[in-house]
Amino acid sequence: MLLVPLLLLLAHTPGPDRELMIHVFRAPSMGVEIREGFLGLQLGLYPTAIDENDEGESRTTWFVKFGLAAYFLGFDTGSGRDSSPYVGLSLVQGLNNAWNVSDSIEHGSGLMLDVGFRWAVWRGLDLRLGGNLLVGFDGRVGAARAGHQLERAASPVNGAARMRH
Repeated sequence: MLLVPLLLLLAHTPGPDRELMIHVFRAPSMGVEIREGFLGLQLGLYPTAIDENDEGESRTTWFVKFGLAAYFLGFDTGSGRDSSPYVGLSLVQGLNNAWNVSDSIEHGSGLMLDVGFRWAVWRGLDLRLGGNLLVGFDGRVGAARAGHQLERAASPVNGAARMRH
């Protein structure tokens, strides 16, 4: 967990276009992000309903998420700060359920691609809207957008995609 002190050190080092962002909702994660220029480095926790229990009900799975984000084509929407589209790539490690990394590094880890828009609403307040694609190192694939989860199992036994509300 040397990453947290590194992020805090970077946040306190002077820079012309540096922001320390505290994320309280899951886009990109609940944690911290240090951004300088068009690149951001983030570390946090990410909850999502990516799998089901034995009764077929969706359940929340938690991930530790560490990655980079690129912000581009920024423009001011009236807050004095740039709003912009973003794309990010992160390493994720599951903490529970079918993605528990303590059970198996292969079945509990993967990469997550995030795509969305960051709206700089007011001074230090940003809102994000987007979606993500999770690819497990074991071949599982899951995607999410506002209000829906799409899961696709890569095994020949269960190759059907399901949309959940």
